[in-house]
Amino acid sequence: MPGSSEGVHPSPAVDRTSSRSAVVAGGTGLVGTALLQLLGADARYRRVTSLVRREVPAAPGIAVQRADFERLDELVIQDVDDAFCCLGTTRRDAGSAEAFRRVDLDYVVAFARLAKRAGVSRFMLVSSLGASRSSAFLYPRTKGECEVAVSALGFTTVVIVRPSFLVGVRAQERPAEAAAQRVGQWFRPLLVGPFRKYAPVEASAVARTLLSAAVTATGGTTIIESDAIR
Repeated sequence: MPGSSEGVHPSPAVDRTSSRSAVVAGGTGLVGTALLQLLGADARYRRVTSLVRREVPAAPGIAVQRADFERLDELVIQDVDDAFCCLGTTRRDAGSAEAFRRVDLDYVVAFARLAKRAGVSRFMLVSSLGASRSSAFLYPRTKGECEVAVSALGFTTVVIVRPSFLVGVRAQERPAEAAAQRVGQWFRPLLVGPFRKYAPVEASAVARTLLSAAVTATGGTTIIESDAIR
């Protein structure tokens, strides 16, 4: 039920010496998984909650809460300082352009609004290299629209990270993506100078960048491009 603690499964307690709290959406993906591991081990955070659409094992130091992302406007969370959004899919996995936009735009904005209602002051968003609402292509256009919508909500601090192609080990491998990862690693040494931003990025590096930005970013909107992540 909205506003209740039902469905929240805390992992074993760890010593928390700080007053910071965080909520994460998209914690089952490449970046989200790495981020939860970092947050769970970070003594600066006394509470970390991962909103999930299905039952998943809790990472150490993380509370897992089931949430209906179609009805986030009915969910109540309180006393949260930092929100991290790692939500994302592909048109292929989603099944259609509309379904892709539902996740990468509608769910993200709904989560941002939930965070705003909860009093979050710092919102960290995983976007994409080339994000632009004026792009002729679906993926970067959707990411660009999302960036604009989130930035307009009035958070004290918004950090947008725009990684290039992500590399890492997924729970469920995508064959085409795995092949692209291998090709990207072959070409990485050739991507220098202005082409460096197109080099593949380790998901763990994106997670570290998000966490660092949460505790160092000043007010306003900060955009971290892919070549600044490594």
